[in-house]
Amino acid sequence: MLFALHSLDYTVVVAYLLGMLWLGALFSRRQATNDEYFLGGRTIPWFAIGLSIIATLMSSLTYVSEPGEVWKSGVTNMAGKMLAIPFEMAIVYGIFIPFLAKLKYTSAYDYLGDRFGAATKWLGIVLFLWLAVAWMGFIVLVSSQILADAAELPLYVVTATVGLVATLYTVAGGFRAVVWTDVAQVALMLGGAIMTIVYVAVQTGSGPAAWYELVVTQHSTPQLQFFDASPFTRSTIFTVALSMFVWHICTHIGNQMTVQRYFSAGSTSSARRSFVIGSLVGVLINLLLLVVGLALFYYYHTLGETRPEGLDPLKKEADKIFPRFALHRLPAGLAGAWLAAMLAAAMSSIDSGINSAASVLIAEWNRRAERRSGTTEADASMRAVKTLTFLLGLFMTIAAYVLDGLTRDRNIIDMMARSFNCFTAPLGGLFLLGMFVPRAGNRAALLGGLCGLATSVSLAFAQELFGVTRMVSFTWVLPCSLTATLVVGTLLAPFDRRRTR
Repeated sequence: MLFALHSLDYTVVVAYLLGMLWLGALFSRRQATNDEYFLGGRTIPWFAIGLSIIATLMSSLTYVSEPGEVWKSGVTNMAGKMLAIPFEMAIVYGIFIPFLAKLKYTSAYDYLGDRFGAATKWLGIVLFLWLAVAWMGFIVLVSSQILADAAELPLYVVTATVGLVATLYTVAGGFRAVVWTDVAQVALMLGGAIMTIVYVAVQTGSGPAAWYELVVTQHSTPQLQFFDASPFTRSTIFTVALSMFVWHICTHIGNQMTVQRYFSAGSTSSARRSFVIGSLVGVLINLLLLVVGLALFYYYHTLGETRPEGLDPLKKEADKIFPRFALHRLPAGLAGAWLAAMLAAAMSSIDSGINSAASVLIAEWNRRAERRSGTTEADASMRAVKTLTFLLGLFMTIAAYVLDGLTRDRNIIDMMARSFNCFTAPLGGLFLLGMFVPRAGNRAALLGGLCGLATSVSLAFAQELFGVTRMVSFTWVLPCSLTATLVVGTLLAPFDRRRTR
């Protein structure tokens, strides 16, 4: 047995789960139409939408992996992320949000159908559904592994609980429940990080300056490196910045989980305010997680304590350093609060994935119903909507077991680009072709997207597919995939006569 939670910790975790279910039940009373269920009637306050965006994109994957990444690459990863932010913010704020605000869709992929045709739209839908299933399944898996360790319960029991609770409050409360539970979950994520930082500061009598100095001077810690021409170098500031830039622009234009929130904002100005507040809070949480990593590095190197369970921080086990510290060292009650924060990070993404996937499929069902009936007011019944939402949540929970076999000896940050993000760049590339390559038609977009997907899968799984022994860095998967999508789509555009508009 590894360790057991105090009864107070169990109480905190159960209280959190019951609170989320209560919010779902509270918002279940306001549902009458598909627009209300999936977009909150387009009347949700901008600040709540902004916090929901960052809660969705942050997830428990980032929450537990960023502190451990300090042990593998020092501050390189975070420096790259911060470098990319001004460039991605300028593009999303100045170009993407005004473009999206003009679209009165429920599903982002209706744009691909109107711009290119049915084949490209369905490619976009399939890419998104695979992305959502892989992303949510991975989040459920990681969160369940941590909680199973802490509570000494079988993994399948915890996985079922985490997936089921997120599914139930999403089914009950719809988009409003998703957004407002996300707001509460952002507060928990901030609290969990701050609580850890304060605890280490009090225990060691030191602060962030001393923690950073130790990290950059410790011989076993990789030094800051801005660029390396070798594609096999795990990470540099430049490659992390490039990868994160591509991820953000593709996520903010092609991922229904993000785009759905801009559709719900009601106006361009509201959507822009939502994006700004989400971005600023995202920077704050990321920097806090970096400080957490610095604090834990200092804690274990200066107090002479062995790392929990003999974990090797330069391998996959780096992801477990933050959870094991919180559950071994924090006092009773605070450990439970940290677990609640970690579950909040997980569920804020799970609920968004379930609701967004359902919105895409229901929007397509409504469009087909409109064509059959010759009307423009088709609205799926709430029973059908909620049944589909529940089935999607169940499917994503089951996917967690499948993904368990893919992680091997890679840590979370490595696996992000080698799993669900294989679909992110081709999906975003389809929208970029539609926006910036006027001559591109259905065939050009379709072939561009398929080539981008083939590129990302080939790079991410070169070892399994081709037997190579030296893998290209995960930081190149997204940039190369987007480049392939745009280059192929642009080159084929002059020969594609089947353009929609």
